[in-house]
Amino acid sequence: MTQPDAPCLIDAMWRATDLTRAYLTEDRAQVAGCLAALGTDRLEQVLAWLVLTHDQHFDTLGESSMGLREIDAVAALAPPEVEFATTTAVRRVAARETGLVRAVDDLGLTDQIHAIAICTVVLLLEALGRTTALEQHNEEAASYERMGYPRPYTIT
Repeated sequence: MTQPDAPCLIDAMWRATDLTRAYLTEDRAQVAGCLAALGTDRLEQVLAWLVLTHDQHFDTLGESSMGLREIDAVAALAPPEVEFATTTAVRRVAARETGLVRAVDDLGLTDQIHAIAICTVVLLLEALGRTTALEQHNEEAASYERMGYPRPYTIT
């Protein structure tokens, strides 16, 4: 995990968690708001946390089929300025044209974050279904609080 005295890492953990939850709950406003006004350093930390989380889910759940309908439905929740780039990258992964890291490598930082979040959500949805994925995700978030890492901001 991270150290309680590393507030920027805790914030990044929660931003990544809340972004994933926003995609799972299909909350377009929250998807857009999770990264609002974050600087490059903080965005890089969010990206790192999302990659770790994606890899953890991939190790646990295995590779999903990455169905185009599911990708398009989840990617449609992304902010308009990143939707095309993220959808294109995720479709390349789904077509097994390239791996996830290589697919997002040429994208801007915010696009990378959304693409990883979308891939993670599609993986969760295809492996667990929306209800179970959301229950598991909420339990994961509750465990952060039990471990002494409360959300450092208010969700708007």
